Amino acid sequence: MFGTATLVPIAFVLALAFTIVGVTKIISDGRTRRRLIEAGAAPELIRLIAPAPKDDPDLYGALKWGIVAGALGVALILIQFLPYRSDEPIVLGVILVFAAAGLLAYYATARRLVRRTERDSAV
Repeated sequence: MFGTATLVPIAFVLALAFTIVGVTKIISDGRTRRRLIEAGAAPELIRLIAPAPKDDPDLYGALKWGIVAGALGVALILIQFLPYRSDEPIVLGVILVFAAAGLLAYYATARRLVRRTERDSAV
Protein backbone atom coordinates (compact mmCIF):
# COMPACT_ATOMS: atom_id res chain seq x y z
CA MET A 1 0.00 0.00 0.00
CA PHE A 2 2.24 2.83 1.23
CA GLY A 3 5.97 2.36 1.37
CA THR A 4 8.60 4.20 3.32
CA ALA A 5 9.39 6.28 0.26
CA THR A 6 5.83 7.65 0.35
CA LEU A 7 5.10 7.93 4.07
CA VAL A 8 8.29 9.66 5.20
CA PRO A 9 7.87 12.76 2.98
CA ILE A 10 4.17 13.00 3.86
CA ALA A 11 4.90 12.74 7.59
CA PHE A 12 7.68 15.31 7.28
CA VAL A 13 5.47 17.83 5.46
CA LEU A 14 2.66 17.37 8.00
CA ALA A 15 5.01 17.75 10.97
CA LEU A 16 6.54 20.85 9.41
CA ALA A 17 3.11 22.36 8.76
CA PHE A 18 1.91 21.74 12.33
CA THR A 19 5.12 23.22 13.71
CA ILE A 20 4.79 26.35 11.60
CA VAL A 21 1.14 26.79 12.60
CA GLY A 22 1.95 26.32 16.29
CA VAL A 23 4.84 28.77 16.31
CA THR A 24 2.82 31.32 14.34
CA LYS A 25 -0.06 31.08 16.82
CA ILE A 26 2.23 31.55 19.81
CA ILE A 27 3.90 34.59 18.25
CA SER A 28 0.64 36.22 17.15
CA ASP A 29 -1.02 35.67 20.54
CA GLY A 30 1.97 37.28 22.25
CA ARG A 31 1.93 40.26 19.91
CA THR A 32 -1.82 40.74 20.35
CA ARG A 33 -1.52 40.61 24.13
CA ARG A 34 1.42 43.05 24.14
CA ARG A 35 -0.39 45.55 21.87
CA LEU A 36 -3.51 45.42 24.03
CA ILE A 37 -1.47 46.10 27.14
CA GLU A 38 0.42 48.94 25.44
CA ALA A 39 -2.87 50.46 24.26
CA GLY A 40 -4.13 50.55 27.84
CA ALA A 41 -7.07 48.22 27.31
CA ALA A 42 -9.08 47.11 30.30
CA PRO A 43 -7.74 43.96 31.98
CA GLU A 44 -11.09 42.21 31.47
CA LEU A 45 -10.89 42.87 27.72
CA ILE A 46 -7.33 41.56 27.57
CA ARG A 47 -8.34 38.36 29.39
CA LEU A 48 -11.26 37.84 26.99
CA ILE A 49 -9.33 38.46 23.77
CA ALA A 50 -5.99 36.87 24.67
CA PRO A 51 -6.22 34.60 27.70
CA ALA A 52 -3.08 34.12 29.75
CA PRO A 53 -1.21 30.88 29.13
CA LYS A 54 -1.93 28.11 31.61
CA ASP A 55 0.64 27.02 34.19
CA ASP A 56 1.30 23.71 32.44
CA PRO A 57 -0.59 23.76 29.15
CA ASP A 58 0.53 20.36 27.94
CA LEU A 59 0.09 18.33 31.12
CA TYR A 60 -3.06 16.57 29.96
CA GLY A 61 -1.82 16.22 26.39
CA ALA A 62 1.32 14.44 27.59
CA LEU A 63 -0.78 12.23 29.85
CA LYS A 64 -3.12 11.34 26.98
CA TRP A 65 -0.44 10.43 24.48
CA GLY A 66 1.59 8.59 27.11
CA ILE A 67 -1.35 6.35 27.97
CA VAL A 68 -2.31 5.82 24.32
CA ALA A 69 1.28 5.03 23.30
CA GLY A 70 1.58 2.58 26.18
CA ALA A 71 -1.67 0.87 25.21
CA LEU A 72 -0.55 0.62 21.59
CA GLY A 73 2.77 -0.82 22.71
CA VAL A 74 0.97 -3.50 24.72
CA ALA A 75 -1.21 -4.24 21.67
CA LEU A 76 1.84 -4.68 19.43
CA ILE A 77 3.46 -6.98 21.98
CA LEU A 78 0.25 -9.01 22.24
CA ILE A 79 0.02 -9.31 18.45
CA GLN A 80 3.41 -11.02 18.39
CA PHE A 81 1.92 -13.90 20.40
CA LEU A 82 -1.32 -14.24 18.40
CA PRO A 83 -1.47 -16.89 15.67
CA TYR A 84 -2.30 -14.35 12.95
CA ARG A 85 -0.24 -12.75 10.21
CA SER A 86 0.36 -9.01 10.46
CA ASP A 87 -1.74 -8.26 7.37
CA GLU A 88 -4.96 -9.80 8.69
CA PRO A 89 -7.80 -7.50 9.80
CA ILE A 90 -7.88 -8.83 13.36
CA VAL A 91 -4.46 -7.32 13.98
CA LEU A 92 -5.75 -3.85 13.14
CA GLY A 93 -8.79 -4.53 15.32
CA VAL A 94 -6.60 -5.41 18.31
CA ILE A 95 -4.57 -2.23 17.83
CA LEU A 96 -7.71 -0.07 17.59
CA VAL A 97 -9.27 -1.70 20.68
CA PHE A 98 -6.13 -1.00 22.71
CA ALA A 99 -5.97 2.60 21.41
CA ALA A 100 -9.61 3.11 22.42
CA ALA A 101 -8.90 1.60 25.83
CA GLY A 102 -5.97 4.00 26.22
CA LEU A 103 -8.17 6.99 25.37
CA LEU A 104 -10.85 5.83 27.82
CA ALA A 105 -8.20 5.38 30.52
CA TYR A 106 -6.99 8.91 29.79
CA TYR A 107 -10.52 10.27 30.07
CA ALA A 108 -11.06 8.61 33.44
CA THR A 109 -7.68 9.76 34.75
CA ALA A 110 -8.04 13.37 33.53
CA ARG A 111 -11.55 13.57 34.94
CA ARG A 112 -10.34 12.35 38.33
CA LEU A 113 -7.45 14.86 38.27
CA VAL A 114 -9.77 17.76 37.39
CA ARG A 115 -12.18 16.83 40.18
CA ARG A 116 -9.32 16.61 42.67
CA THR A 117 -7.99 20.00 41.55
CA GLU A 118 -11.44 21.60 41.83
CA ARG A 119 -11.97 20.07 45.27
CA ASP A 120 -8.56 21.25 46.49
CA SER A 121 -9.08 24.79 45.17
CA ALA A 122 -12.55 25.01 46.76
CA VAL A 123 -11.18 24.26 50.24
